[in-house]
Amino acid sequence: MKLASSHKTFGYSLSELMVSLSLSSVILGAAITCGISLQKSFNATDNYLATHIQQVRIIDYLNRDVKRGLVVTTSVDLQSVTMTLPSYLVQSGDSEALANPSLINTPRTPTISYGSSGWQVDYGTATTSVVYSINGSSIVRIENGTVTTIASSTDQLVPSTTDVELTNTEHASTSVTFNPIFNLAGSSADRTGTTLYATAYLRNKRRG
Repeated sequence: MKLASSHKTFGYSLSELMVSLSLSSVILGAAITCGISLQKSFNATDNYLATHIQQVRIIDYLNRDVKRGLVVTTSVDLQSVTMTLPSYLVQSGDSEALANPSLINTPRTPTISYGSSGWQVDYGTATTSVVYSINGSSIVRIENGTVTTIASSTDQLVPSTTDVELTNTEHASTSVTFNPIFNLAGSSADRTGTTLYATAYLRNKRRG
């Protein structure tokens, strides 16, 4: 007795294959688009954070020097700030250095006295000059000819709106503006500049 067997063949029709292929293409395209968008967003956020950190560093440097300043002035174009600070280190030619050459480049001992306006710390008449200025896409600090780059932004600084309002008063208000650059469809798209503000008091400002 011979048993009959039935062989059934299962498969997809051409229309089913076309539909599934179309759906797969749409899903893959959406996934690629989302991935690219997330990467661009991550890069933009990373650049923005890096710029903001540099803003904070600049303000910290400025506040430190302003607080130590005797005189603080700014250029007419608001692109540089000059500060006259007490000379905290004994320099060659100072009376202390002439009396004891080993004291050169060591911390100077101040004179502390109490007056009508409170305690006064006097480092003598010797002073040093500190200048902050914009150099290309960087902000540099120059003290006695020594140049230190405070910030080198990968984004574009905005020199025309970098507002450093420092006047020869007992306090100084400062603000630094950056203009982060974002890429949109392969071209640069400017975003509104972000500005950081701070106010510092000239602790060493001699009062009459």
